Amino acid sequence: MRKKRKTGAKRCMTAAFLMAVFLTGCTSERREQELVYRQTGIEAMQNGDYEGAVAAFDAALSCVLGTIGEVELDICYYKAAAQFAAGDAEGALATYDALIAYDDKDAAAYYSRGCLHLQRYEGEQAFADFASAVACDPDNYELYINIYQNLAAYNLIEEGKEYLNKAFEIKGDNAEKLTYRGELYLLLGEYDHAIQELTAALEKGSRRANLIMARVYDAQGDAASAETYYKAYAQEGKADSETMNALAELEMAKLNYTAALDYVNQGLTMEKVTNRRELMQNKIICLEYTADFNGAWQAVQEYTALYPSDVEMQREYVFLKTRQGGTTQEEHIEAEVQTVTEEAPQQ
Repeated sequence: MRKKRKTGAKRCMTAAFLMAVFLTGCTSERREQELVYRQTGIEAMQNGDYEGAVAAFDAALSCVLGTIGEVELDICYYKAAAQFAAGDAEGALATYDALIAYDDKDAAAYYSRGCLHLQRYEGEQAFADFASAVACDPDNYELYINIYQNLAAYNLIEEGKEYLNKAFEIKGDNAEKLTYRGELYLLLGEYDHAIQELTAALEKGSRRANLIMARVYDAQGDAASAETYYKAYAQEGKADSETMNALAELEMAKLNYTAALDYVNQGLTMEKVTNRRELMQNKIICLEYTADFNGAWQAVQEYTALYPSDVEMQREYVFLKTRQGGTTQEEHIEAEVQTVTEEAPQQ
């Protein structure tokens, strides 16, 4: 799912906070403390400490004694996400309820609450929230696309397509809108129409159109054309971690693992990595095929520490460990897999 303020920014606000913010006197010191606690909460989430993140976000909100601003709202959405990740779905729902009570025109709050209802298999409530979200922000392509992707993830593809088709009602033919329309056609599987819109977008200077065009050709199985557009996007300095992984997989398909590894490493070192698990898996594969078993051993240790429930990679862990020590008996391998499973932290 895309991360964008209008449709998926993770912020939160408790009912108690909504009552407290009308107090006066927010000092610069308290604002500094608020920002420190906010960063602490974000780092806790990144490390999987969701309860600690909730506590940090609460501490950040307790520093606020003045007017609600973007920073406070941002903290609040982060808190809701942390609550859900910590297993407190009811708390997250209450947070979104409070956000909507504070601003009943907040499309992001309706969308986020709708996603939570969908995850809880509360379809009626989810659809009601999605409808409210698009009513509040009817010209937001990202919103329609995000709703489609969430519904499709729960096999509600036809319902999701209704949102894609509704997005065509947005007027305008500038480069950005042409690019989005190309993406809508891509998701609908109408590739010829997608290419037509994206070609027009490219002519008007859209850089992102290269990325969507690459995905269109990728979907059609035209790897050579897809690679051309992926590289054009990357060369413009607009590449993201998913683009780097796509380029890596194209090189892997050609058995060019050295070049693939370069793309993987570029993806992993980006400021924002949205597909770390996939990149790390491909890194291990590339290191093995380039016969760098020591590097692969280090990489697989990092991977299993982050994703201990991946049984297939646990076997890879054992295989690479035997390359370090030399033993290859099947009984030993099975024992090692069991050890990894028992020792790995639960997620």
